[in-house]
Amino acid sequence: MSATHSFSMGLVMAIALLLVFTLPGEKGIIRGYQLHRELTSLKKHNAAIEQENAGLAREATMLRDNMAYIEHVIVKELNLVKPGDTIVVFKRKKT
Repeated sequence: MSATHSFSMGLVMAIALLLVFTLPGEKGIIRGYQLHRELTSLKKHNAAIEQENAGLAREATMLRDNMAYIEHVIVKELNLVKPGDTIVVFKRKKT
């Protein structure tokens, strides 16, 4: 066996051992990639929740301070009408 061949085999073994210990495992490259994808997903989810929270805060403010909005919500959510309002019912035509 020549020195070059021995060196090549040693280099191949070193690379193989390096891959065995760095790819899998808790601190491996694959786990790092999985954690990166999970972090990206959680950041998107967090941004969506923050947007929803801001919308709910605006609605809470309107429900606390805006009487016309409160009336609108009551009419819409509870299907109530104010005195003097006219109710119009549309019937669907059977085909």
